[in-house]
Amino acid sequence: MALSLRLSTILKLAGDSNILADIGTDHAFLPIECCIAGLCNHAIACDINKGPLETAAANIKAAGLCDRIETRLGDGLVPLNLNEADCIVISGMGGMRIWNILLDEPDKARYAKKIILQPQHDLEKLRKNLHSNGYNITDEKLVAEDERFYVILVASYSGDVKTWTDEEYFYGKYLMDSENFLQYLSYHNDKIARYIKSVSDPDAKHLAEMRLNWIKKGLSH
Repeated sequence: MALSLRLSTILKLAGDSNILADIGTDHAFLPIECCIAGLCNHAIACDINKGPLETAAANIKAAGLCDRIETRLGDGLVPLNLNEADCIVISGMGGMRIWNILLDEPDKARYAKKIILQPQHDLEKLRKNLHSNGYNITDEKLVAEDERFYVILVASYSGDVKTWTDEEYFYGKYLMDSENFLQYLSYHNDKIARYIKSVSDPDAKHLAEMRLNWIKKGLSH
């Protein structure tokens, strides 16, 4: 099966792992391709909904990978055993939903050598929460697909509290070398400029104007 650019980027970031857990797996495309590519020995496909998990199980069976990929029904990291998955993928959810998943099962999240996260929004809040709770963000990738931008974060628990600048929390520390970075900034420039015209709250407007200045500085480099 052909993965989307977003999922294929996540696949590359997964690297070499023993047990990969795909949270919110939907059709289990990622764990299937991860096993086929030899990037993990085993995988666990988790989903909170029974319907998608049944589809995932059918896809796994069709790929002949029932001995390497297990499906589990449940919310977030709850279906995982303690000290089980050394690579955890959570993609396609809001940033705060992702953070709550990690927060609800902290020992399971901290055990993973690598956590790959693809939030749909609230990236800034997610970055700050990860750092303030002892996670180190080691890499970020920017993907442009279907007229949308996706940011994929790689993190792991170290116990040390990291600190970035406000600008880095806003648009990322590792994205500046991405080929689509200037287009990414331009997209947010237009979005925030429209927001400033419509907002009446002075504090919200001040924050938006500050972010707009960061973007303009980034575009000028």
